[in-house]
Amino acid sequence: MLRVEATVVSGIGDGRKYVSLPVYTDILSRILGSKPYYGTLNVVLSSLSVDELMSICTPGIVNDIVLGDVSYGGFYYWYSKILERRNGISEDVIVVRPFRSKNPKNVVEVISDKCLREYLGLVDGDVITIEFKC
Repeated sequence: MLRVEATVVSGIGDGRKYVSLPVYTDILSRILGSKPYYGTLNVVLSSLSVDELMSICTPGIVNDIVLGDVSYGGFYYWYSKILERRNGISEDVIVVRPFRSKNPKNVVEVISDKCLREYLGLVDGDVITIEFKC
């Protein structure tokens, strides 16, 4: 188990677009154990990059998928839990890092079956703790 603090930031909306694609919804549903909310919570890891995270905590991998003539990018994922200190709520999630991500190396996306911003009352700048299940 690895605990890392992370700061909530706004994304550009690509997470919603990709999670709602049937190919990703199916894969993420199997990994998460329930249908994912169509969107992601972007967070900046405070103490390490994705490369460092991968060296400490081995991720699951979904390789690129080709359906017909369309290629869908793969991603790394970690079973995790968000610990939100203000209201004492914790939530099982998966943390993902797409292979083709345009985000900086310390940004990951959190996926749940809930809208985490609403459920946990999060706004940009809030600090959460992510517990990676290594």
